[in-house]
Amino acid sequence: MASAEFSIVLPAHNEAGNVAPMIAALKRAMATVGDTEIVWVDDGSSDATLAALRAAAAADPMVRYVSFTRNFGHEAALRAGLRHARGRAVIVMDADFEHPPALVPRLVEQWRSGFKIVAAQRADHESVARFKRASSRLYYRVLGTLGDVQMDPGSSDFLLLDRAVVDTINGFENQDLFLRGLVRWLGFPIAKVGYEPGQRRHGESKYSMTRMVELALTGIAAHSVRPLRTAIWLALGFAALGMLFVVYSVVSFFFVQHTVAGWTSIMAAIAILGAAQLFVLGIIGEYVGRILRETRRRPNYVVAETEAERGTRG
Repeated sequence: MASAEFSIVLPAHNEAGNVAPMIAALKRAMATVGDTEIVWVDDGSSDATLAALRAAAAADPMVRYVSFTRNFGHEAALRAGLRHARGRAVIVMDADFEHPPALVPRLVEQWRSGFKIVAAQRADHESVARFKRASSRLYYRVLGTLGDVQMDPGSSDFLLLDRAVVDTINGFENQDLFLRGLVRWLGFPIAKVGYEPGQRRHGESKYSMTRMVELALTGIAAHSVRPLRTAIWLALGFAALGMLFVVYSVVSFFFVQHTVAGWTSIMAAIAILGAAQLFVLGIIGEYVGRILRETRRRPNYVVAETEAERGTRG
């Protein structure tokens, strides 16, 4: 397939059981929508995902794939998929059926009506864990306060992006990619389409608590320097609190004369100031670490093979 009107990008890590069902579901959904290519990105899977992609690409010219040498992460897979997609519009979605394939034609309708970005908005109904719903609302509220983008709870990387948006994103060389925030920061017209998450067909979710925290930190650090400014104000606040303890100590020594009894206050002051210093250093360290990654100029991922190279090698 030399060109296509639509490209569907699917990052995959250990999703062997979902490859064939997802391709079949997407072909049904896009049958009357337009010429489509399905671009898989194998993010260093340790199961039979790559074998399933090789077989699918050999049997169907609609299917393309990119395979990494190791696991580089979901954001790196998104970036690779956007760079390899050739369509006039690119749909990014998960490969586990939690992003329903049947919703894609509705995203296309919004794109054809003139929107450059169409975002699928997850409806957190009762089947979603209460903690996940509450943490999602809290996180996006914090991001809206600290960052330079406003995002609604339920935002995800289930997106349709016009070619102009994709080309703009592909021009960025920064190491950290927080796609759902970046597309809103760009300022292109955006439409929202609500959906209820589907059920995973095979395998297990790759989003552990650690992974979710890392993504949350990336979203804040990539779109705001306010935590650094907050650290300054926090340091000033604790410095003022420390001055109050100094005043208290002086008054106690000259007038009250029960300085021995101040041991508790001293220990409390040391604990508070020590915690404040560590917190401020942690914020600074997070930004310094990201600066270090940028200065290294390493690639976001390393490609082991694609369907074109596989076909050339026979």
